[in-house]
Amino acid sequence: MNTKKIIELGGTITFDDISHLNQFIDTSMIVDDLKEDLFQAAFPHDQLIDIGWHPEFCENGTFRIFLIKAYDWEHPVSSEKAKNWTELNKAISNALNRLEK
Repeated sequence: MNTKKIIELGGTITFDDISHLNQFIDTSMIVDDLKEDLFQAAFPHDQLIDIGWHPEFCENGTFRIFLIKAYDWEHPVSSEKAKNWTELNKAISNALNRLEK
């Protein structure tokens, strides 16, 4: 995860349980650590990026990456799913690119 880019874009990491996970192994090997709340960063203009694993602790789950504006969880600006670390990093980049400047 590119925390440097998050900070460069004015983000503040408010929750991070994802950085300690081994991103060099398949998610099926760490499924016991994959929960609904893994990461959140706040950005200017009341924006949040939220990352979790759904359903949590399930080998068949996926990462979910949400870009939220004004705490409107019912209508995210963007929402993506990722099956692995590579897809997750791409989805995070996509969400960061959609931030309101």
